[in-house]
Amino acid sequence: MSFASNHDPLTTAKNAARTLAFRAPRSSTPHSFTPAPVTLTMQIQSFCAQAALFFLPLPAIKYTETSLTLADLFLIPAILLNFSHALRLRAFQIPFLLALPLNLVSHMLDPDGKLVPILQVVYLWGFLIPFGWCAFVNLSSQRIAYLLLIASGLSCLVAMGQFTGVVPTLPTQKIIDLKDSSRAAGLVLQCNSLTMALTPCFLFLPAVRQASLRIVLLLLLGGIASTVSKSAILAVPGLLFYFFWREPEKGRVLRWLVAASVLGLLVFNRGASLAELVDKLNAVVEFRLSNADTSIDDRAHLAQVAFDHSSECLLLGYGTEGTYTVMTSQGAMGQTVHVFYLGLLLIEGWTAVSLTILGFLGLLASLWSLRKYNDAIMLGTHLLAISVTTVLYLSYQYYPFVIAAAAIVRAQSERAASSQARKKTGERGGVSPPVSRRIHRGANAVPLA
Repeated sequence: MSFASNHDPLTTAKNAARTLAFRAPRSSTPHSFTPAPVTLTMQIQSFCAQAALFFLPLPAIKYTETSLTLADLFLIPAILLNFSHALRLRAFQIPFLLALPLNLVSHMLDPDGKLVPILQVVYLWGFLIPFGWCAFVNLSSQRIAYLLLIASGLSCLVAMGQFTGVVPTLPTQKIIDLKDSSRAAGLVLQCNSLTMALTPCFLFLPAVRQASLRIVLLLLLGGIASTVSKSAILAVPGLLFYFFWREPEKGRVLRWLVAASVLGLLVFNRGASLAELVDKLNAVVEFRLSNADTSIDDRAHLAQVAFDHSSECLLLGYGTEGTYTVMTSQGAMGQTVHVFYLGLLLIEGWTAVSLTILGFLGLLASLWSLRKYNDAIMLGTHLLAISVTTVLYLSYQYYPFVIAAAAIVRAQSERAASSQARKKTGERGGVSPPVSRRIHRGANAVPLA
């Protein structure tokens, strides 16, 4: 009797089901997998990536007369140590890589060209913009936001000290002297560059969870006013977008900002110091307003000269030195093009600049399709901000591009991992129903083929 019960089909099916359940993984979630061990190389790469992020908004910290800043000394090894991610070519990289040969040829055919501009083109447009995201793809968006906001806040704090005359300027900075004052630059090369670098920073604020820290960072980023730059207006859309759409505690933040402003007035109100500071600020603003028409006319003239010469750059451009020669001789001013896209057009030509803009739009479209709306708007505000600046061969002008690309790659990897996990779960779920049916059918169960 016992022999017959041991060979009963229902008992055998139950035992098989228990065996399958014991051998199957306990959970199909990603947490059931053992995380990869953290190696020394990974630790070095993470340190270099975070150090590069912190120093990117501070390009004035560099050796005099060099294009490499302190951030690049960390950024280059951070990219190379993570370059395995670049073995798969992404769609947004293709336009930048296609534009690189035309950019290089434009510089090589430039009769005034030198070796340094060629190396700058190779570094920026052939290495940093197409592959710089490799450095930051393993960092969380929150860590990136904290590092950039703290660094930018520090630069604004220095700018406020420079405006009041407390903090000296660095030898690498170009300071514009005004009536009874100077336009502060913080830890950036010049005042309008500080404004341009700060424009996307307001869009990183939603990643800061603590309301008190957001208030402190808002107060520090308010140091953008010490640049006394017309381009500061471009930072306003980013600030308004952050505050009126993304700020979860608007009332609390407003109350703390008012309290901090009153406290600041009390601190500065020592004798006539507050009145002197207000008079100084008024004098600078009046001086800037009186020269606003002339400044706008100068930039419009330079833009017109650049556009008139763009017909000669259908395939190739003048190169960096050639563009500077054309603009200084034809523009009758010691300045280059103040409009980024027109300057890029003269440097590398219509074909290359069209591919470059296509790459920028590809980044925006990818972020939007992946529902990374905040990153997309951050990149869009930066594209607007650099439209009124010159083309710079320094990495800090282009860090929003590589951060946006890193966000795209992270989102694509997460989506692929989630899809693969669901697929594996479905495959495992497809085995259990036949076993269950065999168990319930009992002695009439038919063995699986």
